[in-house]
Amino acid sequence: MAAGASDVGPRADTGRSDATPSTVGAFYRDFYARSGSLKLNPRMRRMLRLYAKHRKALGRPVSVLDVGSGPEVILSRYLLDGDSYTGCDIVPPVVPVNEFAQVDLNEDDLSCRFHGRAFDVIFCGEVIEHVFSPDALLESLKALLSADGVLLLSTPNLAYWANRLLLLAGISPLFLENSSRAKLGRRLKALGQGNTTEGHLRVFTHRAMLDLLSLQRLEVLAIHSYPPWRFPIDDLVCRFSHHLAPGNIYQVRLPASTSSGLASTGV
Repeated sequence: MAAGASDVGPRADTGRSDATPSTVGAFYRDFYARSGSLKLNPRMRRMLRLYAKHRKALGRPVSVLDVGSGPEVILSRYLLDGDSYTGCDIVPPVVPVNEFAQVDLNEDDLSCRFHGRAFDVIFCGEVIEHVFSPDALLESLKALLSADGVLLLSTPNLAYWANRLLLLAGISPLFLENSSRAKLGRRLKALGQGNTTEGHLRVFTHRAMLDLLSLQRLEVLAIHSYPPWRFPIDDLVCRFSHHLAPGNIYQVRLPASTSSGLASTGV
């Protein structure tokens, strides 16, 4: 082994033709299969609270679009009575759901798939970092957002305080991926070295995400930081700095001057 090299695990070194899935769909089917059963996490809980708060403010049942809903469509289980749910993802759900659209966000235009529809709440949880064109995704979501609707968009933060320390030590930061087969540059297995990748294509700092939302002329109502891991220091950081937090939820809407004016059409 060359000096400074490190073991990146068997998947990265086999040289087999099937080491990397041949299509995006195959990659995510494999990814979801490796992930196992998903559970409600702090990010999802925060997004559900924001959804419930917005529903209460509207004073009526709402229509919900869940972009990147996952095979278990977890968020659909926690909707309030009377609300309608539509899930969409690159792989179909493994549990029954009233409405679902199978889409590849790198190929399909959501605004065309749901043409003429508008949603009061759009969940887009940790999806935007998986697409080649975040701009195209946001343009589609804008077209699907009702005049008084909210988009709840979350993504990991590249400038997470721990990543700043890792970079000083010459270690590749968390969330950033350089290979389609294995996480590289992490040095230690505890930091993910050699683990299979999650498909991150565009990773954002908090400032970069704010710039992108501004470029898309979306109005930021609030920002909520969340800790994906149970580290006490992360809980503290999330209270004081979006720039240093591990991840952020952006609660956004259409500006009044550019609102599409569409009312929610439901399901």
